[in-house]
Amino acid sequence: MKGWAWAGGGRGIARVDISTDGGAHWHPAELTEGTSQPLGREWAWVFFEASDVPHQASDGQSLEVISRAVDKCYNVQPEHANHIWNIRGLGNNSWFRRSVNIEKD
Repeated sequence: MKGWAWAGGGRGIARVDISTDGGAHWHPAELTEGTSQPLGREWAWVFFEASDVPHQASDGQSLEVISRAVDKCYNVQPEHANHIWNIRGLGNNSWFRRSVNIEKD
């Protein structure tokens, strides 16, 4: 799994977590590019990747993968956008969810 995160306000990303069980358990992703920005001036994306994340899906099944980022002020992305909902969808920074199909190598 690969992705990118951005905190805004010049705050950097402290970590990114990955879940395959609806958020019950989280596994840390490795931060790659973008982690060496000056403190308080971290305006660029931070890339992450994770491999060997435990899951219960079998070959041919679908699996929901969730990611959430935590910035260096320890602000965590909210689970849902329910509390910030607006008709245009502005400001939605909730957990990212993606359904993937499991295929055996």
